Amino acid sequence: MTLKIFLDDKGFDCLKSSIPAGSPSKFIVGQAEYLNFFGSNTVISCDETEARNLLLYTGHCPTVIASINKALLSAGISLVRSLQ
Repeated sequence: MTLKIFLDDKGFDCLKSSIPAGSPSKFIVGQAEYLNFFGSNTVISCDETEARNLLLYTGHCPTVIASINKALLSAGISLVRSLQ
């Protein structure tokens, strides 16, 4: 399933700067689509695994965390994974 994560310019810049060089996540973020409506200027398309990877990098980007969580919840995916 493909998730759509909507970010404003500040959140997108925070996410880009938090991903380490050489990470495959750089490619995903590089494929983002730029929009001009309702304050969400960038859309990142990715699967659940990649969305969770992005969460690992964005501990200091609260708007990005909220956007990823919203995308997961909208897709009916639990924010907490069971370890079973």
